[in-house]
Amino acid sequence: MYVRAVPPTDLNRNTEWFTYPGVWTTYIIILFTSWFMVLCLLGCSAGTAWTVVHLAHFIVTYHFFHWKKGTPFADDQGIYNGLTWWEQIENGKQLTRNRKFLTVVPVVLYLIASHTTDYQNPMLFFNTLAVFVLVVAKFPHMHKVRIFGINGDF
Repeated sequence: MYVRAVPPTDLNRNTEWFTYPGVWTTYIIILFTSWFMVLCLLGCSAGTAWTVVHLAHFIVTYHFFHWKKGTPFADDQGIYNGLTWWEQIENGKQLTRNRKFLTVVPVVLYLIASHTTDYQNPMLFFNTLAVFVLVVAKFPHMHKVRIFGINGDF
């Protein structure tokens, strides 16, 4: 007789797009397409192309997921202004499927980039540094932590 209303998993318009079906597949397709474009346009080896994609992925995701705060929408009345995108997804719930996926992707990119460059320096150093910074930023105990006050509220 009564209707049971279930709220959506994420009410934040800034992060709800990541709960849609097909986002993971699209994410992977974008990475492979980026690799192919780098490979064709730069004319470099496959390993160098994977390293370029891995480092570009690191720069883009670190900036948009772990550095930039707030949302582009004004209708949330500023409740997300002090939170990064990573802290906003799924209302801050830790170890969800989406968070695990976003943690595994840089690790897999690291393994592919390192293997295809035959674990040679300096590529190995840059790949290791990038994956270390990105994965540590995703740890549950780093939620809302600002190391040395960097990117903290003043």
